[in-house]
Amino acid sequence: MEQEAEVTRSPVRSAYVHIPFCHGICSYCAFYRRISQDHTGWLKQICDQIRKADIRELDTLYFGGGTPSILTEEEFDRIRFLFPDQIHEFTMECNPEDITPEKAAFWKSRSVNRISMGVQTFDDRLLKSIGRRHSAQKAREAVEILRRAGLENLSIDLIFGLPGQTLKDVERDVMEFLQMDLPHLSIYSLQIEPESVFGKQGIDPCNEDLEADMFEWIVRTLKEAGYEHYEISSFAKPGRYSQHNLAYWQDRDFFGFGPGASGREQGQRYHIDSRGQRIPEETDGPFEALMMGLRTQFGVDLSSFREKYGWDPGRRYADVIKRYAPHFCEQDGRLFLDENGREILNTILVDMLPEESCE
Repeated sequence: MEQEAEVTRSPVRSAYVHIPFCHGICSYCAFYRRISQDHTGWLKQICDQIRKADIRELDTLYFGGGTPSILTEEEFDRIRFLFPDQIHEFTMECNPEDITPEKAAFWKSRSVNRISMGVQTFDDRLLKSIGRRHSAQKAREAVEILRRAGLENLSIDLIFGLPGQTLKDVERDVMEFLQMDLPHLSIYSLQIEPESVFGKQGIDPCNEDLEADMFEWIVRTLKEAGYEHYEISSFAKPGRYSQHNLAYWQDRDFFGFGPGASGREQGQRYHIDSRGQRIPEETDGPFEALMMGLRTQFGVDLSSFREKYGWDPGRRYADVIKRYAPHFCEQDGRLFLDENGREILNTILVDMLPEESCE
């Protein structure tokens, strides 16, 4: 019988700040957000949470949302100056319609060195149908503004499987991304959540076969263009990975601040509710570590896993690994899935769950 070890943790070196403000509600979005011109109370709540945390050094800081790019300079500074000056990767989520030369220069002056911009599609018809407030041309202009400001570590988000979207539409979106020659792309299949506008409208999800064809084309085209498919929904030029997201996927702790944020400290997951209260979450830490690691091309470091949790996933899940043997690989002390295996990761994970968890 394997004995599970007492888990040891390194100091927290990553922080996520959820900025819940938005101009409006996009049809697909189910994140916590507020349509409000008065940010005072929310900002005080966020700042109070940060002050209470034991933050000494950070490798990564991520302002997400919501829409962080709608913050004024004063609002931004109230949060920014609560964190260390030196941060290896400081990512800011932006919407194209918010980006101006003045804002880009300001973010650069505050040590932002990575931008994640929510484009979603370069098709104006589809942008309107999902409630976005920018045009394709505005997205193109925003990329150039950011580049001129020296913010060249730029990722954009795209969505495929949108209502009315064809394979040709997806091909045009990806080809436009490639023409921009950006270092990173996050591309997601549309998930219709019950609490989203689409969910409340009863919009049907994309046909599974069409969605599979879209994703197959996306992966093949981006890999041929030299991008690494380093995580299920993430593609990057060699070495241009999101270091903040790697902290999640490689089983590291991270602070979470702001209503709607999640965090993990000393292995304990939590989320922040709308009142600013930290709510503990019951999770299976080892299984979550395995699940997140297998999402990436790097897989799971078996030695680190054994040291942290006291058991060997290769032994515990030997039957599942044997069942999916063509997709599992073990090399240089890491257990990982091949490209096709990552596409069926959810199926594999269900087979790894204890029987009582599947009831």
